[in-house]
Amino acid sequence: MDFVTTPYSTSGCRPGSAPRTGSALIVEMLEQAGVEVVFGLPGGPILPLFEALDSSPRIRLVLAKHEEGAVFMAEGYAQAGGRLGVAVVTSGPGATHAVTATGSADSDHVPVLVLSGQVATNSFGRGPVQDSSGAGACIDTVAVFRSATKLSTAVTTIDQLPHLLQLAIRSATAPVPGAVHLSVTADVLRERTAAPTAPPVQPVLPPRPASIALARAVAALGDARHPAVLAGQGAKLSGCGPELVALADQLSAPVATTFKGKSVFPEDHPAALGVFGTAGGCVRAHELLLGDGIDLLLVVGSSMGEFSTYGWDPRLVRDRVVIQIDSDPVQLGRNFPIQFPIWSDARTTLQELLSQLPKNHVRDSLWPQGHVPSTARQWQGTSGLLKASAVVAQLSERCPDVTDLFVDNGNCFGFAGPGYRSGPDRRVHCSLNLASMGYSVPAAIGGKLATPTRSVLALVGDAAFAMTAMEIHTAVEIGAAVIWVVLNNGGNAMVANVQQLIGLSITGSMYRCPLDVAAVATALGATARVVTSLDQLGRALDEAFALSVPYVIDARVDADEVPWAVHGRVRVLAGSSDAPETAP
Repeated sequence: MDFVTTPYSTSGCRPGSAPRTGSALIVEMLEQAGVEVVFGLPGGPILPLFEALDSSPRIRLVLAKHEEGAVFMAEGYAQAGGRLGVAVVTSGPGATHAVTATGSADSDHVPVLVLSGQVATNSFGRGPVQDSSGAGACIDTVAVFRSATKLSTAVTTIDQLPHLLQLAIRSATAPVPGAVHLSVTADVLRERTAAPTAPPVQPVLPPRPASIALARAVAALGDARHPAVLAGQGAKLSGCGPELVALADQLSAPVATTFKGKSVFPEDHPAALGVFGTAGGCVRAHELLLGDGIDLLLVVGSSMGEFSTYGWDPRLVRDRVVIQIDSDPVQLGRNFPIQFPIWSDARTTLQELLSQLPKNHVRDSLWPQGHVPSTARQWQGTSGLLKASAVVAQLSERCPDVTDLFVDNGNCFGFAGPGYRSGPDRRVHCSLNLASMGYSVPAAIGGKLATPTRSVLALVGDAAFAMTAMEIHTAVEIGAAVIWVVLNNGGNAMVANVQQLIGLSITGSMYRCPLDVAAVATALGATARVVTSLDQLGRALDEAFALSVPYVIDARVDADEVPWAVHGRVRVLAGSSDAPETAP
């Protein structure tokens, strides 16, 4: 499906339009696309665009501390705000620093536009500083970004600019969104033109489900006695939470989510199983979805990758009918045989299913009976060391109802999956496919700028914190009231846990000198507290919510506590395809 656009010409101009630089043209088109915040770092070739952005009355320019942080901020902004995130970086190392975060956004289908500078066209290959044109003995940033984006191309003439920038925005915000990259040369940014901007990008509805595919799915659901639902990120992006609740009620079907789908279904609903998968899976979700009790699995908006399927566990699809709904046809049947694939947007499809399913079909409910989430005190038990699971449970108990939680990679998933109660107003964001550590520190800043009236927290390990901690200074400079809860266990504890479970010696994973997170945060200008007990954590959270300033909680937790869902990851890393005898 393509965007609807109208023809334009760069040779004419609108009545009354005046010549302006390529930089001003970019700003004009970003404003036209509704962009309100741009994250970035300056550098020689990109300076004209920085000046134009700084002069814009409609766009806020946020100065990051590292290009990776700038793009992660744009990713968090897009995730929380549901709109295009934009980052601007310079040529050479400025662009290459941004690649990891760009690939992260693209792999998780987050709409992000990265604009990188480039040396002037007439100096390509002549050895200018930070030449990254690919001409001669230098890196080619356009080529580097191609494997990390939906689109990566260069703008080398002013006439190309309106069309290619519009193409980039269209590609980033398409029904299957992702990250895009434009490299713009310094001469294009400085050159003046009277050319009009390209027409605004118009939103496009995703494809509707084929009638025959829908009819087959309705028939299969009607025949099922014990259906269950697994909802992924595609369900969350489509906003189909209300339809999932209606479907659970109508089919008496329990609903699990992947971690990326967490918060699309209210976890206080009687049908909620919690998270399924290697990243943050819950016992009750695994017991039901991997057991023999269900005869149909409806997969809504999940590509069924490693983390979402507990390491491609064959029990997930064995001896049952499987229906998979996805707006990206490439994902249908990618990893498992699917009897009934449906290429469509999740919300549109569920609305159609609800309208066609019989209303009085009686089924035996497989909803979890009498499940009561464990409290922070129960997670903590009698342990003398603060447990990360208890920290997360107390976050769940104390966070306001309207909250965005950004979860970093590592054991944070394993604790947040079962321990943090989410729902449509308590949203959870992550960057899981590329699984880059350090994502949540800057992403939460972008999320706060996108949704300033919501409480915004980040859950991050100390090793991940170490990678992007300098962006806390960015939050201090702009007054972004984010709360970072750092699970400080003395290093790369998840790696150490996996090494131990595989049977390897624990070498090189843990710090010889543990990181003083609170001291780092204080030096960067944030308010920080060290906590070693649940009582201290409770007081710190109360203070953080009351002060509404950048606030870091350094939670000194037990490094030996291992989330049980990690065992699925261990199985894959050990090269075993055998499923464990019982669900964890």
